[in-house]
Amino acid sequence: TVLNPEKAATALALMTNGSAQPFKAKNLEGAWVCVWNAQKNELIEFLPPGYAFQLTDSGFSFQKIGGKDAYNSTHIQLETALPLKHIQKIADQFSCPHHLRAQSGGPLYEVWIESQFLVEFISPEIRQLVYKNPGSLNL
Repeated sequence: TVLNPEKAATALALMTNGSAQPFKAKNLEGAWVCVWNAQKNELIEFLPPGYAFQLTDSGFSFQKIGGKDAYNSTHIQLETALPLKHIQKIADQFSCPHHLRAQSGGPLYEVWIESQFLVEFISPEIRQLVYKNPGSLNL
């Protein structure tokens, strides 16, 4: 669950050469997906507040829940071939806090699409920023 599924899907799609699309399903309104390959079902679904998965005999369905959501935090790590400047530009466009993390699981580049949805990008370019100039970073 994210607070703004359209923003989450669109920002991630622009940072990863994906496609953001509204997601239509029975008993579900306001969901979006970031799709990389529809034929292989390579995508991430973003559910809006007020919905949860419900296990059924045929798999699962979406259930509208009453009251306040019990949010959890989610993060994913993706390897990217896109230039870091491209990711930074999109993060700025969507007002997403972002920064290089050289340690504690790094080197990687953090983009906080929402306060509880973190995307960590890794790439040769990002690794090179840390290993080429380790003394210039505030470690």
